[in-house]
Amino acid sequence: MRRVLVPLDGSPFGESVLSLAGDIAERMGSNLELVTVNPPDRHPDIPAAMIAEIASARGVGARLYLDMQAQELHRRFEAAVYTAVLDGLVSSAIAEHVRHDPPELIVMSTHGRSGPSRLFLGSVADRLLRELHCPFVVAKPGSLGELPALPRILVPLDGLSLAESVLDAVARFFPCDRATLRLVRVVPPAEVLPVGASMPLPHMVPDLMEARLAGATAYLERTAAKLHGIGWHVEHEVITDWHPSAAVLRSAADHRCDLIALATRGLGGVERIFLGSVADKVIRGAAVPVLVVNPSGNAASRLLMEQPEVEAVGEALEARAGSA
Repeated sequence: MRRVLVPLDGSPFGESVLSLAGDIAERMGSNLELVTVNPPDRHPDIPAAMIAEIASARGVGARLYLDMQAQELHRRFEAAVYTAVLDGLVSSAIAEHVRHDPPELIVMSTHGRSGPSRLFLGSVADRLLRELHCPFVVAKPGSLGELPALPRILVPLDGLSLAESVLDAVARFFPCDRATLRLVRVVPPAEVLPVGASMPLPHMVPDLMEARLAGATAYLERTAAKLHGIGWHVEHEVITDWHPSAAVLRSAADHRCDLIALATRGLGGVERIFLGSVADKVIRGAAVPVLVVNPSGNAASRLLMEQPEVEAVGEALEARAGSA
């Protein structure tokens, strides 16, 4: 069953993504599944029978809550809505549910209840993002609800196939004729060297920055040409900045992007760009929803691999322009 999964915790924070989830499910022609977790109760001074009775009553309340949310979504969107109350620890219960029957997409808020009863604050969302390899859309309360008919999607790339793999998820959820892609590559202003490294500094290559910027530009042009060749409208930009996450967020705001799509891995070592820490900063700082994939170690974009080399694409584009 094709479905979009939405974890809820009973709070307005968790419910803030319901419009977004319903909109995406309707675009995909998918069903919606709303889930919440009934965590176990243990207390040395309360009899087990009473704890079981409390848990049962709480489960009934959770089902009624999900049914109410489902009715509202069914009224607003052309999608079937299903519900499930899971038992166990929050992140473990959701992860097990997803592994048993993987959804097309998980949509969730990055915030939830505060204090000891919190459910979807950063720690749980972070754990799910790191453990599960299905795509997520995460959004902060107050960010964009439903997406526009022709969304602008910013895709940060670092030149490696792992980062490119997010393009397959974008294509799965958004038809090429109904979205604009903005490809961004961030290049630090100078070589990043480990502080206090026990090695001599390398000789600086003349015009190093010019060469790196030219290489980054050529990479984005090749990638954009392949995407153009299959019908995507693509913009691209190379940004020079010490802080990749800040550069990505600024570009998304300056160009009024409606969604950011990124992978949580990329370059390793001191040159890394889109490893978890930077992805986390983008997710937490974004004013728009973020589509996130945690690809496996050998992931690559089939969308790009199946396209002809850039020279052939370039010739096709020139021919198309000449015949126009």
